[in-house]
Amino acid sequence: MLMKNKLLLIITLTGIVFLSFINGSPEPREGLDVGNKVPEINQPLLDGTPFSTDSLKGKMVLIDFWASFDAQSRVENHQKTKMLKAYKNQKFLNGQDFIIISISLDRFKTPLNQVIQRDKLEALQHICDFQGRESELAKSFNSVDHMKNYLIDGDGRIVAVANNLKAIDQRLAKLMK
Repeated sequence: MLMKNKLLLIITLTGIVFLSFINGSPEPREGLDVGNKVPEINQPLLDGTPFSTDSLKGKMVLIDFWASFDAQSRVENHQKTKMLKAYKNQKFLNGQDFIIISISLDRFKTPLNQVIQRDKLEALQHICDFQGRESELAKSFNSVDHMKNYLIDGDGRIVAVANNLKAIDQRLAKLMK
């Protein structure tokens, strides 16, 4: 009996030591839930600059879906600029600096550019394919009917999903070092 207990103890300790050498969690799958890897974005910014989610590695990122004609989006524009100022050069649990990728569901360039200037959103990185609610990018993020916000950490994992910026702001504050 004593031999069985020793053998069981040795097997248990060996298992614990072995598990301690496994490097973190398995690679997350791509998806839209917290813990998933963010879907790939390969689309130019409004100014024509090429953009890819690969360029976001190491940064805390808010992917924000909005439209210049949407009242709730316009109300939240002030909060976006406020968040950018507050968190821009901060260090987070898994990322540093904070940027906002602003993806518009607009169809027309002139009203979009006017709102970007009027609401002082020039510091954000803007993407728009001018397909409106037919945007494949918005569809891939399930953000056509209910525009969502996705907070992404430095490894490209989704750490928060919300329909409003207040929840994202609260999560950012908790993730600050």
